[in-house]
Amino acid sequence: MNKMLLIFLALFLLACGGSLTDEQRKKMREASEQQSIQKVTDAEITEAAFAKGRAVMDALTKPDQADSLSQVAQVKIHWLKPGGSDALEIEQQLIDAYINSVIDGVPLQDNVQNIGLDSVLYTKPVVLTRSDSSIEVKGTWNIWMSKKQLILSMKRSD
Repeated sequence: MNKMLLIFLALFLLACGGSLTDEQRKKMREASEQQSIQKVTDAEITEAAFAKGRAVMDALTKPDQADSLSQVAQVKIHWLKPGGSDALEIEQQLIDAYINSVIDGVPLQDNVQNIGLDSVLYTKPVVLTRSDSSIEVKGTWNIWMSKKQLILSMKRSD
């Protein structure tokens, strides 16, 4: 009797399985892939942060777009002038480093810093070259990014 019940149950389960559409299967597979553990190196995260920071800067054509662009790109955008009182300590250190680089004659470039375990800060200096060829740092754009969001966007683009 138990064997007959098991056979009947097995046939019933086989007859009922597999009614998912192709779209449902695709969504389940994507959700499973997002939940899988993947090893990502610091270099890959840094590369992704440079790419996303530069893309945000390319899209930022006017300073008043920063808030809406922040929401779309899932980042926090902050403009900082030298000596600004609204700077976080790391932002102030970076703008000071840019100013010192100008004094030392070092070319200015965008930069990525790991902040704690879960954030990345992309900075891009804005400079003014005067008629006497001196360079003034007008400020920096600071783009705060979540490492989690960077990693998820890396996996979606693969």
